[in-house]
Amino acid sequence: MALAALVFASVAALAAAQVAQQAQSSAVPAPALPASARPVPPSPAPSTALGYRARGEERRFAGDWYGAIDDFQAALRLNPSYGDALGGLAECYYQLGEYDQALQYVLKAEVFRKGDNALVDLEGFIRLALSDVAGARKRFEAVLLPAPNDLDARFGLALIDLAEGRRTEAKARFEDSLRVNPMNSRAILCLALIALDAGREPDAAVLVDRALEAHADDARVQAVAARVARQRGDRAAALFHARNAIALEPAHGEYRSLLGSLLFESGDYSGSADVMREAIARNRRDNAAWFSLGLAQIALGKPEDAAFSLQTASDLQGDDEIARLAVENLTIETTSLESPRRQPLSDWHVSRGIELEGRSYFDQALVEYRRALRIWPYSVVGRTRLAELEKKRGFPARQLSELRFLESIGKADRSTLDTIEIFASLLQGSVSQAWKTDQYALSKRPYRVALFFQPDQGETIHPEAASIVTRYLTDILASNSRLKILPLAPKVAGPAEAFRLARENDADYYLLLSVDETAREIQAGGEFRVGRTGSLAATLRSYRTGNDRVKSTTVRLSESIVAALQPTGSLLERRQDEALVDLGLSDGLKVGDVLEVVKKGAIDVRNEGLGMTWPKSSVLGTLTIKAIDEELSSGQLKSAGFFDIINIGDEVIAAPPPPDPAAPKKPAAPKPVEPVQFPGLFMAVRQLR
Repeated sequence: MALAALVFASVAALAAAQVAQQAQSSAVPAPALPASARPVPPSPAPSTALGYRARGEERRFAGDWYGAIDDFQAALRLNPSYGDALGGLAECYYQLGEYDQALQYVLKAEVFRKGDNALVDLEGFIRLALSDVAGARKRFEAVLLPAPNDLDARFGLALIDLAEGRRTEAKARFEDSLRVNPMNSRAILCLALIALDAGREPDAAVLVDRALEAHADDARVQAVAARVARQRGDRAAALFHARNAIALEPAHGEYRSLLGSLLFESGDYSGSADVMREAIARNRRDNAAWFSLGLAQIALGKPEDAAFSLQTASDLQGDDEIARLAVENLTIETTSLESPRRQPLSDWHVSRGIELEGRSYFDQALVEYRRALRIWPYSVVGRTRLAELEKKRGFPARQLSELRFLESIGKADRSTLDTIEIFASLLQGSVSQAWKTDQYALSKRPYRVALFFQPDQGETIHPEAASIVTRYLTDILASNSRLKILPLAPKVAGPAEAFRLARENDADYYLLLSVDETAREIQAGGEFRVGRTGSLAATLRSYRTGNDRVKSTTVRLSESIVAALQPTGSLLERRQDEALVDLGLSDGLKVGDVLEVVKKGAIDVRNEGLGMTWPKSSVLGTLTIKAIDEELSSGQLKSAGFFDIINIGDEVIAAPPPPDPAAPKKPAAPKPVEPVQFPGLFMAVRQLR
C-alpha cells in the first residue's frame, strides 16, 4: 500500500504540473503551443532502416502515430522486406482507425514474421474492427492452439463474445485470464466495465480499487477509475483519476476529452476550455476537442467563439451530425431570422433533401427540407421543394399553404403565383372550403408532451449529446399537429423531477430520454410515462448505425411517439345532422370511418399504459366520415339516445372495434422481439487492448 501511495503522489504531482501548464494556454480558438507541447530540436535523422524503425517505435509508444508512420515508411524505403516496420505500420493504422490499411500491412508483415503470435493477434483485432467476426475468431483460435495462455488471444475471444451479446461468456473468459495471471490489469478493468454496464457500480469500484493497488501507474487503469467514479456520482474522484491518466499519457486525446467533459459537467467551463485548447495545441485536427471547446464557450457566454469552434468540429469530420446540430442550434438561438449565417446552414439541408428526393427517399427528404426551413424560413428553394413534396405525398393543401407563405413575403415568382391560383381553384370543393375554415389555422387539442433528459445517463462520445438530440427531437415533433411539446427546461436531475414537472404542467405524457453513442452507432429512447400518475405507458427505443444515424434514430423515435398517441379531436361546427371535426388524413382517417362523439372533458389518458379511456355513459352518438381533408373531416351525426344533446366542443375519437366472434378467446401472446445489443460495452472494452 505504501508503494501505491507513493505512485499516487507522483502521479498527482504530474497532474498538478500539467494543470498549471494548461492555465497558461491562450484563450483564443487557435492557441499558441504551451511549453510542454512545443517541438524539441530534432535529433539527427537515422541513416539506416534499423534506426528509422527504432525511432518509429519510440514515437509509437508516445502516441505520435503520424511521426511513427513516417519513420516506418522511411525504414521500408531502405528495406522493403523489413517485417518489424510493416508490423509497426499495421499497429499505427489500427490506432488511427484505418483498418483496411492496417490489414494490408499486417498481412505483408506476416510473410516475414512467421510464428509471431503478437502479429496474428493484431490481425484478429483488425478483422474484428472490420466486422469480420469469423475471421477474427479463426486468428485468435490459431494462436491459442500452440499458446493456450496467450492473454491477447483470450482477450480477443472475449471481445467477440461481447460483440455477439454473450456477456456471461465474456465475463468467464476474463475471470479465466485472471487465473492465468492474477495481476492482469486489463482483465480486471474489463470485469469492472461489465459490472458498470450491468448497473453494479459497487462491484465495479471494488475491481478498480484492486487494479489501482497494483497498477496505479497505468493510464488505462486511471481512465477506467475515472469512468467508474463518474458513474457513481463522485465527480471529485473522477477528476482526480482523469488528470492522472493524462499525466501518465499526455498525448492520449480520449483521456483529455474525458477530463474536459468532467470539468464541463462540474461547472468549471474555463477549466474545460483550457483542457480542450491544450488538446487542440497537440492536434489541431481533433474534432472532439473543438466540439467540447465550443460547448464550454457557449457556457462562458462567447457565442461567436463557440460558433467557430463547433463549425470547425463539423468541418473536420463531415459526418459528425451532433456537431452540425450544435452549430445549427446555436445559430437559431443567437441570431436573427435575417442573419447571413443562417442561409449556408439551411442550404446544406436543402441540397441533402434534393439528393434524397432524387433517390426516392421522400420521407428523409421531407425531414431535410423542414430542418432547412427551421434554420432559415426564407429559403425559396427549400420551401418550394417542400411544397412539391407535400403534393407528391397527397397533401395539396399543405403545398398551397407553403406557397402562400412565399407570396406573403414577396418571394413568389410568376410560376409560383400561377400554381397558387391553380390549386386554390382545385381545392374549392374541399371540406375546408365548404365549411369556410382554414385547416392550418385551427387551435387543435393536441396531446401535451414533455421531453426531458438526465445528465450523466448513457455513454456518449459527445458531451451534451442527450441535450442536442432532445432539442432535435423537439424540432422534428413540432411539425406534427397531434401533439404539443411543452416549453419546459429539458434538463432534470432525475426521474422524480421529470415526473413532478410533467404533472405540475398538465402533461399527458413525458419522456425521459437517454442517449448512448459510439463512433459508429447511436441509440436513443427511454420510458414514455403518463404525466398524471408517472406510470409506464411504453418503452421507446431506436437504434441506428452508418450514415445519417442521428437523424434516422431521432426520426424513428419521433414516429414511435406519434404512433403511441391515439388521435382525438373536437366537434368544430354543426349543420343539422352534419358536423365538422378537426381530424383528417394526417390523423389516419378515411371516408367511412366511424368516430364516437363523447361529452366534452370525458376522454382522458389511461392511468397506465397507452390509450384513452372514457365512460360509456359519456358517449353521445357517432359520426360517420363522409368527406375528408388533410386536417379536417365532415360527416353524419347519429345520436345515441332519443334526445340529441351533441354540442360544439364535444370530443371525437375512433370507436373501439366490435368483438370478433370468430376470434379465439385467448389469443396467443406475440413472440417477444429481442432488443438490439448496443455495442457501447464492446467499444469501451476494446479500447483496453
